[in-house]
Amino acid sequence: MHRHIRRTQLPVGLAVAVAATPAAVAAAPHQDAPAAPSDIAAPAPAAMRWATGPALRPAAIAQRRLVLRRARRTAGRRRALTAVRAVRSRIGSSYVYGASGPRAFDCSGLTAWAMRRAGVSLPHSSFAQAGAGKRVARGHIRPGDLVFFSTAGPGASHVGIATGRDTVVSATSHGVMTHSISDAYWGGAYDGARRVVTRRR
Repeated sequence: MHRHIRRTQLPVGLAVAVAATPAAVAAAPHQDAPAAPSDIAAPAPAAMRWATGPALRPAAIAQRRLVLRRARRTAGRRRALTAVRAVRSRIGSSYVYGASGPRAFDCSGLTAWAMRRAGVSLPHSSFAQAGAGKRVARGHIRPGDLVFFSTAGPGASHVGIATGRDTVVSATSHGVMTHSISDAYWGGAYDGARRVVTRRR
């Protein structure tokens, strides 16, 4: 008596896998398993690290600082020349005690008016202006510096704006004029110089 064995129906996918022969498996193209993800990123090239990293090379930092210093110095000198042009534009104006322009000036009124055109605020007093900015040696005076004279007793009783190493424009009793810093009269009354225009704020 023969036993009848019922064939179990296999799922289609499993049936195909079971039906595959070793030859068919051998004929299948070989595929590498995907590489496991790495927790460590590959190092960036040296040039990229210097360009994008948080720290710059010391030479690059020094160069950047030098460029900034030069830019600030240039901006300061441009402002000083603005003050020089302003004070020269008033040559020939009248002197009036206590006046601050635009047609008549006293000495500190003239310097305050010209410096205001360069973005610098100064008090209307030669003695007060003598405390502004930083002291400049006589041999280092340059255009735009304040130059002081003691023409009415000790102290900075008169002030003008340097237009060169040995010239200044100031409001004298004869009006606004250019004169020397070191001639017989003004040289003997010289009382110092101050630099109030340095860099853009």
